[in-house]
Amino acid sequence: MNTMTLNREASTYWEQVKNASQQVKLTLISMLSASLVTPQNEAVAADSSEKLHITREDLEITPFVSTLGQGIKPLPEDFEYEKAKQEYLMQKYG
Repeated sequence: MNTMTLNREASTYWEQVKNASQQVKLTLISMLSASLVTPQNEAVAADSSEKLHITREDLEITPFVSTLGQGIKPLPEDFEYEKAKQEYLMQKYG
């Protein structure tokens, strides 16, 4: 029951953002991720141990990072990965 309620609520939000640009979606992902790390937890984790911890700054997607894959076209459905890999290796290493 609880899952159905969450899915319905999430679907409502999805309907509002599904046609947004990639930049907007990436920014929203960054904001949502950052909202899961509270400043209080962040400070406690930093003070309590030497272990690695995630901060809000770590979760930010910079404009540069969000543009990295924009010029890459998706591979076709019938792309033969193993064949392409073998061809590449033969060209590179003979």
